[in-house]
Amino acid sequence: IPSDESKLVIQKSNPLRTLSETGMTLSEFKILDAYLSRIDSHVPEKRFVRFEKGELERILGVERIRKKDLSARLDGLGRFVTIKDKNKDNGFTKIALFEKAVAVQDEDGLWQIDLVCTPSAMEYIFNIEVMGYLSYMLKNIIELTSRYSYVLYLYLEAHKKGPLSNEWEVEVDELKRILQCNSHTYDSFYRFNDLVLKKCHYEINEKTDLKF
Repeated sequence: IPSDESKLVIQKSNPLRTLSETGMTLSEFKILDAYLSRIDSHVPEKRFVRFEKGELERILGVERIRKKDLSARLDGLGRFVTIKDKNKDNGFTKIALFEKAVAVQDEDGLWQIDLVCTPSAMEYIFNIEVMGYLSYMLKNIIELTSRYSYVLYLYLEAHKKGPLSNEWEVEVDELKRILQCNSHTYDSFYRFNDLVLKKCHYEINEKTDLKF
């Protein structure tokens, strides 16, 4: 695992990618991605990860995290989430991603965080070649401030094919479904484009190495 944070790579299994269809927040996604970037997906025995003081703050793009806010984010990662697994016909799986989180705050207000994934989550975190996975750099999602931008970034990464064949079409209604823009606010394309797509376009182009 690289010691340089800018070189950390996330390998996210295809079933875990379906978490974008749940109510997980951007902060929860970032913490999960940070965890995935710090494990070796071929060494399930090492499911313990420690974030040293200040690391999680950098990943979440904040100087300080209040105890109440951190507790709420870790609670979210410990609750049941629904994973769609194509290898399991006609159903879905509900698991908790993490079984233990230990947070210790220093005198400067920075947190040291220990995370251990659950045995049930290990199926989707380790040895993921059979079910397929997406690789992307942790640095590309750290500065994103919109959940829409995060989900769209992963969608674009998953669908790009190479420098000579990077065009495809997606129906507007399907894109709304992917981004979970279910409110009547986005019924017209004008509103959807103005409130979501334009902002995502700017943020992804400015803050990641992906241009679209």
